[in-house]
Amino acid sequence: VLKSKDQELSFFKEFQPRAKRESGQKLMAVRTDNGGEYRGQFKEYCKFQGIRLEYTVSKTPELNRLAERMNRTIVERVRSILMHAKLPKSYWAEAMYTAVYLINRSPSVPLKGDVPQRVWTGKAISYQHLRVFGCLVYIHVAKDQRSKLDNKLKPCIFMGYLEDEFNYRLWDLVDKKVVRSRDIVFMEDKTIEDWKQ
Repeated sequence: VLKSKDQELSFFKEFQPRAKRESGQKLMAVRTDNGGEYRGQFKEYCKFQGIRLEYTVSKTPELNRLAERMNRTIVERVRSILMHAKLPKSYWAEAMYTAVYLINRSPSVPLKGDVPQRVWTGKAISYQHLRVFGCLVYIHVAKDQRSKLDNKLKPCIFMGYLEDEFNYRLWDLVDKKVVRSRDIVFMEDKTIEDWKQ
């Protein structure tokens, strides 16, 4: 999630080599909505890299209908995820990451039922690690972080997956911060509302 549009180029510079490494394909073109963030330095960078920029005509989202449809799909899933988890809109970014993560691991009609993540990486997909977004979880508190009489478990909310690690993203309900852990007890039928009671 970008905090401002001027971060676009730095994120793109990070994405481009990763995409080439993961897919084995060179990025040939980028289609944009003619926004100002795709001019200036972004345009110069693409020119230097040999990447063709395709600009759509202003106020014509139909020219970029696949991206627009995917944006709508993501927004609808984010709304559903937040409602099911009984979480406020302030958790939208975490819900969006999870929605995209799941879309990339779901069968796709344009790919004739294949899974985007498998097509992209060429690796088999596992679903064993999938959990219910926003469910209540308890993480183990290490011995060096507690006294003998302190609770060994800390309540958190499941916020999603980490692409580059074998951990989960969690919201620590006590310390009010994002934590990462693998040592978790999932309560998939419980939400933050159950914890508050």
